[in-house]
Amino acid sequence: MPQYTILLIALALTGPIFAAEPITFGPGVPLGPGPAKENSGIVRSRNWPDLFWMINDSGDEPRVYPVRRDGEVFTSTRSPKTPGVLIGGAINVDWEDIAVTAEGEIIVPDTGNNANDRRDLVLYVIDEPAPTADRTTFRRKIFVRYPEQTSFPAPKDDFNFDCEGIFVLAGKIHLLTKHRSDSQTRLYRLDTMKSDEVNDLTFVESFDIQGQVTAADALPDGSRLLVATYTDLWLFDQPDPAHPLAGPHVRIPLTNPTQIEAACFLSPTTALLADEVTARLYEVPLP
Repeated sequence: MPQYTILLIALALTGPIFAAEPITFGPGVPLGPGPAKENSGIVRSRNWPDLFWMINDSGDEPRVYPVRRDGEVFTSTRSPKTPGVLIGGAINVDWEDIAVTAEGEIIVPDTGNNANDRRDLVLYVIDEPAPTADRTTFRRKIFVRYPEQTSFPAPKDDFNFDCEGIFVLAGKIHLLTKHRSDSQTRLYRLDTMKSDEVNDLTFVESFDIQGQVTAADALPDGSRLLVATYTDLWLFDQPDPAHPLAGPHVRIPLTNPTQIEAACFLSPTTALLADEVTARLYEVPLP
């Protein structure tokens, strides 16, 4: 297994500050059956210690996978040979990330939109199940749309309505777009959660992420925000809920990643990353 080397680059408001020494970490731990298939999201449970919820990309059943820090998958009491908790009534068109609210609700966004042509973007809101459950269902199904998108598919010079990063900050669900026309990301906030109509996302701000967003997470107290791309981690300290990407931030380049598509906080100073290609979990120290 190749080792990951991280060079810390602190981006202050006035310019970059380079750390003296790179940080190297080991080969990680293999994921158990289920999330090892094509993992695309991870988040820490609010109700069970040493429990993380993971999802797979399109092509899998609508399942969430309860995983320990060592990569072991919890087994179901009723169906021990079938990993994961099936979400009855949900459809996995293109799941790309996962989040959790302060109350312990799991947010599964079906917002992957590689072709920029979807009109059925939806968030599933689920009461966190027991890790040994074999099935559950969603409590709410929230359809969303980008007000700025007026053609389907979007024009090639604005092919930027895909989303693979979602987090909860100050009680609000936020979505980060994955761009194919430039190196920016757009941050949107969900201000309404009506189940009987399509909810317009509220544009907050843009940020030059210098890549494509693949995952995001915020600490429960809102003091830090983590955003992953294929080549970097970005850490935002003390994010303003009104403008989370506007404050001090640190860029952490990954010098030899394969395909990081899932990232969450393990602690305020440690991130947990999942590699889709190698199906391994990695602990990464944060500055």
